[in-house]
Amino acid sequence: MNKKLLVSCMMAASALTLAGCGSDSSSGSSQNNVQNDPLPQEPAPGADNGEQGSGQEPQLEAANTFTLAVLPDTQKYSRYSPERFYAQTQWIAENYEQENIKFTAHLGDIVDIPDSLAEWDVARVAMGYLEESQATPYSVLAGNHDVRDSGQYDDSRSNSDELYLNYFGPERQSGIFPDNFGGYQQGTNADGRNAPYNTYYTFSDDDGQEYLVLAIDWNPSYCDPAWGDCINDPSLSFLTLEWVKRVLDEHPDTPTILTTHQLLNIAEDGETAIFTDKGTLMWNHLIRDYDQIFLTINGHHHGEAVMEANNKYGHKVVMEVVDYQSGYWGGDGMMQLVEFDKTNNTMNFRSYSPYVDAIPEAEREADQEVSRWSFSIPMDFSSRFANLNATNEDGSDVIDEQGSVEGSKAYWILDAEHIVGASISEVPDLSGSGNALTVGRMGSGDQSDYLQITDDKPPFGFAQGSVRFNGNNADGYFLTTRAGADIAQESRTNGWGGALQDYTIEATFKLPADWTPERGDWSGILTNISSIGTVCSYHNFNCSGGDPSQALAISSLREAQWISVNDGGKGADSFSWDLNRDQWYHVAITNDGHQTTMYVNGSLVMRTGEDEQRGLVVVGGQQQWRLGVSSWDGGNSDPFYGNIAEVRITNRVLPSEEWLYYQSND
Repeated sequence: MNKKLLVSCMMAASALTLAGCGSDSSSGSSQNNVQNDPLPQEPAPGADNGEQGSGQEPQLEAANTFTLAVLPDTQKYSRYSPERFYAQTQWIAENYEQENIKFTAHLGDIVDIPDSLAEWDVARVAMGYLEESQATPYSVLAGNHDVRDSGQYDDSRSNSDELYLNYFGPERQSGIFPDNFGGYQQGTNADGRNAPYNTYYTFSDDDGQEYLVLAIDWNPSYCDPAWGDCINDPSLSFLTLEWVKRVLDEHPDTPTILTTHQLLNIAEDGETAIFTDKGTLMWNHLIRDYDQIFLTINGHHHGEAVMEANNKYGHKVVMEVVDYQSGYWGGDGMMQLVEFDKTNNTMNFRSYSPYVDAIPEAEREADQEVSRWSFSIPMDFSSRFANLNATNEDGSDVIDEQGSVEGSKAYWILDAEHIVGASISEVPDLSGSGNALTVGRMGSGDQSDYLQITDDKPPFGFAQGSVRFNGNNADGYFLTTRAGADIAQESRTNGWGGALQDYTIEATFKLPADWTPERGDWSGILTNISSIGTVCSYHNFNCSGGDPSQALAISSLREAQWISVNDGGKGADSFSWDLNRDQWYHVAITNDGHQTTMYVNGSLVMRTGEDEQRGLVVVGGQQQWRLGVSSWDGGNSDPFYGNIAEVRITNRVLPSEEWLYYQSND
């Protein structure tokens, strides 16, 4: 199974339906079907005496474990079936010692109708069971059903009209669990509005390891650096994700669990976890950059799925979406238990309904389930939590990746283990320089037809797979850095920026068995999209041309071609011999500040090093690099047809023993 996109979603075949962002049911009067019964005199189903438990097999040997309890989308219980909500929290309150539950996280959509006082009263009673002891702290956050206008950002609401703040506002929550409540978002935006919907909490395990829990609103405001100074401009630094960053900056060594209402969705297959737009935003603006975030959990989308991805430090982040409200009786009291097994280095996920478990088996309805989903994910906690957010002396991030050698400026492994998302939401830069890749498009067609993650891997290097690019000279998809990528930003000999004075550029790729010039000639493996003419003009060189200023491409004769503008103008191209189809190749291009040299599978090619070439130069501060496409006059051209597994750019000439070609791929 694909560990990286572990969509180990053993989805039970039941009444759970999958739906998108707008699928939550919100119709109906606030008075309809609301149960206002007082708490039952007898214990509610699920409030067992500790003997029933959750049906786990007894452990033969005691392990060092603790549990996080998760309450996804209780909206249907608040509206239609309070006893199921009560059963969940009563069970936690009565079994927290047996299960070693250290914290409970609610994922939002506490109620169904945001202005229903009856529903909020139910929720207050339910969560009140946890408030009876300081040993059962919990967090809450606002889902789209918990606010009057779900389309508003959290800093745009009229807070005096929001019942969520009356029932679960930060002032109240801080007084209930003073030892666990860490703080909430304060300050005002340019309109004088604030966003007290975002909070954080802390708790500790039995070893004294502290954890931080972020409870983030359904629709958090954020700052794009293109808008201005997100850190120092008060109108921007106020925004929610900037506040979250400050909290994380204040807790750089604290393992962090991020909870929010929407981050992942579930694909049409019912199993594959995919990013929502909010999830992509939070990954790009927050999660990947903060090493202490190791787990995210969200609700909102109906079903269960998990994704694993590596952050920019090369460390695992586990992301789960779980929501049972579209199932039998709104989920029938189903909740999620996440066990942290520090002895066996696993995170064990399981669903559990204390409400159903309290019903004698012979009396249960056919659709009632005690549990429906369980799986484990390896997590070496000591290793994962060591040296969080580590940086080198030059300020670059310390990357836990074998192939990230000294001087790496960009390093991409295009396999399922490293790519974020089944549909390639991002390819992290494993060099620590922040040059992540995202998907771009040329022409028409669906991404799934032109860009595919495969298990096909070279016999060398570190990749355990590759991406198949199915370009056809007119249409295709490619991978691209942001504009201004930090790859060739050194100064030239005259002091101008936009250079690499020495370098090694490596790529591992394969041409398909049916490759033809009509489909694949002059297609790009690695390209800096600025044209030769643009770069020569920028640096006042006497050269011109529409070809890319830097490119590793495939000629019409199946030759690997290296095009480069150096600190002196356009130099002679390097060419390999004609390459075989259906064979993996490693190309290394080195430059020692005087001469460019190409090697293919460790062998020097004949047509290379014909003239003096001093490093390489691009347009300073505006460079954009792409994989799987070439360019002409600064625009995309000639999408690649074949597989690419690894690309690495370093700012020094690597000795051959460090090349990817000489690394074992076992």
